[in-house]
Amino acid sequence: MKKVVKAKNLIAFRIWLEKLGYSVKSLTDNRGFTFSFKKEYGLVTYDLAGNQLAMKLGEEFEDHLKA
Repeated sequence: MKKVVKAKNLIAFRIWLEKLGYSVKSLTDNRGFTFSFKKEYGLVTYDLAGNQLAMKLGEEFEDHLKA
């Protein structure tokens, strides 16, 4: 299974999403977080799985870190 981001980058990814203007909220069971902007919604779990939007932004974030 492909991961959204590396485990060491999870907190930085969450902060990055907030800086991009996404509304980030923790799940009630503390097993991940959701983020939204306009009508786009993402989900990242703490086992580093996520939906399609999370995967896309995670890949962009990891590329940004390499630059």
